[in-house]
Amino acid sequence: MWRDKADPTIKPHLEKQIAETIKNRQAYGEATNPTAAQLWVAIANLSKEVFDLNLKMNYLEKSLQEKSKKPTKKIKIFKKPKISLEN
Repeated sequence: MWRDKADPTIKPHLEKQIAETIKNRQAYGEATNPTAAQLWVAIANLSKEVFDLNLKMNYLEKSLQEKSKKPTKKIKIFKKPKISLEN
């Protein structure tokens, strides 16, 4: 099978995309050109993943920016006084 010959580093990703695309088999099965429609479904799945990742990244970036704008508590460091035991 062609999928078995895929590079082992991408094979899990390939299998995941195939599984996600198969979920829409009924939709692309009714298309005039099911092969092209299947590819468009796969592209749409990837596009959704990228969109979701961008949402998360933007949220995290905004959180970090807000966190860096907040004043941080400054810790005052006092030197220990030198104690002499000589009287």
